[in-house]
This record gives sequence, structure tokens and C-alpha cells, in this order.
Amino acid sequence: MKTRTRILALSVLALAVALPALASPIGTARDTVKRSFSVRPGGTLMVDVDFGNVTIETATDGMVRVEIDRLTEQRNEDEAKRLLSRHEWRIDQDGNDVVVESRFDRDSDGFFRRGHRAGLRIQVRVIVPTNYNVDFKTGAGNVSVADLRGNVSGTTGAGNIELGEITGDVEIRSGSGNVDVVGVDGRVEVNSGAGNVTLGYVTGEVHANTGAGNVIARITEQPRGGSLLESGAGSVTVFLAENVGVDVDAHASVGSASCDFGLRVSGKWMSKTFEGEVNGGGPALTMRSGVGNVALRRL
Repeated sequence: MKTRTRILALSVLALAVALPALASPIGTARDTVKRSFSVRPGGTLMVDVDFGNVTIETATDGMVRVEIDRLTEQRNEDEAKRLLSRHEWRIDQDGNDVVVESRFDRDSDGFFRRGHRAGLRIQVRVIVPTNYNVDFKTGAGNVSVADLRGNVSGTTGAGNIELGEITGDVEIRSGSGNVDVVGVDGRVEVNSGAGNVTLGYVTGEVHANTGAGNVIARITEQPRGGSLLESGAGSVTVFLAENVGVDVDAHASVGSASCDFGLRVSGKWMSKTFEGEVNGGGPALTMRSGVGNVALRRL
């Protein structure tokens, strides 16, 4: 009886070890698509992908270099190759602009079969001239853009966005994900459904809004127009340079308020407000938090 019990236990152990191995992918398919184009400064890179991470870097040689790295792991090699073959891509030059598109294939009705792309990883990497514009659109995935002398605009359904130092205007829309910008020498507009918005420094006016998350911005030079920073659920903090003049209107519906520039904080219970001129006044600086704190700090 003991021998039979021991044999049964060993059989169960062997099966437990074998099952994960049988379930794990054993077929891999991977390739990298590469294209290069000669361009002049001032063109635009247009990236449109349904999913996958996008990295945009810069160089000084007047070239746009595109790489789309594709990797999938499935239960066998044929299945891996079949899934990879259903990924569609396009890399084209249009005058001084470059267009990059990445899509999982469509069904007979023209819809993307998103549920059938499990195990497929897409990475788009582009190198552009330092003086170039960027316009991106992603369904899901992180986006990173290096220091750039040009305008940056983009939309993402879900994913974090990181921008370096941008000399130009920035316009970003994100369904969910954090937006982190090192700095902008220009105007900034950021709208996020959910996620933190962090602006390292801005020399122009700022329009930043998030449904849920904190908003932080550093205004380092006198803006020409009004700025609006607001969060539905999260704190709003603005660091202001000593020589910047603005007309402040700050309100926290449920939260606290504080100001380093001598403006009086008023309100009842948890609703707090401060307003008035800073450094002689100037364009409007409006700060709003539904649930969270508002603070104006010296930079």
C-alpha cells in the first residue's frame, strides 16, 4: 500500500511540473522593420498606432529613422508566425513629413480584432532631427519624446506620456495615464481623464486639466495669456517665479488653500479660496480643485 501511495504521489508531482511547461509558449516569432528618410528641419513626424510603446529620440544628421520591433510568443512556431502576419504597418514619406502607422488586422466588417492579439508586443522607435514637429496618436501604450525644437501634439487612450525639454507649443490629450514634461518654452495644453500632470517649467500660458490626479506646474516667465489649472480629485500646485505678475483666482471645493505671496485665504469649513494681484497683476491664473488642495508657491 505504501509503495502504491508513493507511486501515486510521484505521478501527481510529475504532472504538476509538466502542466506549466505544456501551457507555456514554446513558439516565438520576432522581426524588426526599418526605414530611413532624408528630411529638412521643420517637418512633422506623424505616428498612429493602436497599441504598443512609442519612443521618439533626436539626432543632428537630417534623417528620420524608424524601427518597428514586433515580438510574439505562442504555443507553437506556426501560430506565432500567423499572429505576427496579422499585424499591419505603414512607413511612408510625404514631402518633408514622415508617417508611421501600426495596426492589428481588421475583420470583414473593418473592426480591429483586439481580443485576438494576446501575446503580441509592439515597440515603435523613431529618431528625428532636433528641429522637427511630432504628432502622435496611440490607443494603448506609453509615449516618450526626447528634447525637441518643435511643436508636440498627441492623443493616447491609455498610457503614460513623457516629454523632454520642448521649444515650441505642447498639446496633449490622454484618456488615462500620467503626463510628465521636463519643460516647455511655449504654450501648454494638457487634458487627462485620470493621471497626474507634472510640468517641470513653462514659459508661456498653461491649460492643464485632469479628472483624477495632481497637477504641478512651474511658471518661470511672464505669460502673455491666461492660465487655467484644475483637477476634479487631486491637488493643484503652481510654483511662480518672483518677477511674474498675474491675477490669481484659486479655489478648493473640498480641501485646503495656501499662498506664499500674501493673498488672504478665506472660506468656510473645507472650502477655501484666495484671490488677488501678484507682482502688480497680469494675465489670469486660475486654479481649481474639486477634492484636493490648491497652493501657490514661490519658485
